[in-house]
Amino acid sequence: MTYDVTRTTPPGAPVGEGTAFIIDQNISHLSALAARLFGKALGARLADYGVSAGQWPLLLHLWEEDGLTQKELSRRIQIEEPTTARTLDRMERDGLVRRERSQRDRREINVRLTERGRELRDDLIPCAQEINARATHGLSSDDKARAVSLLRYMIARLA
Repeated sequence: MTYDVTRTTPPGAPVGEGTAFIIDQNISHLSALAARLFGKALGARLADYGVSAGQWPLLLHLWEEDGLTQKELSRRIQIEEPTTARTLDRMERDGLVRRERSQRDRREINVRLTERGRELRDDLIPCAQEINARATHGLSSDDKARAVSLLRYMIARLA
């Protein structure tokens, strides 16, 4: 799909200083579009299990380290704390997590997976792997590794 704003360079030519803004060659636009499409595809698969795409990153981090604080989850996922709190409200309502006061600091809230939240890991990880495989079908292992490396680089530069 091409969204020519004002094409002054031929298709495929690098966009540099002094050239027009060409949407289909803009990394921020393409990465945002890819993220939305990944989210939509993953959300459709997760919905079968009663989980939303917005809950997915919290589950990933809790599977890696159960008992994180709400604040730490927000920091790791790079979303505002009120958004994290609302997402956790839904997850708690749906029986995926429970909140408990920290024994160390009563002002902190630790988030713990329920048995259901833990058990979903084995069902949901293959869903994400399926979406990744669909998106990268036809790419070599080297191309996939390079894509991951480039995305990590860009994330680090913007963080």
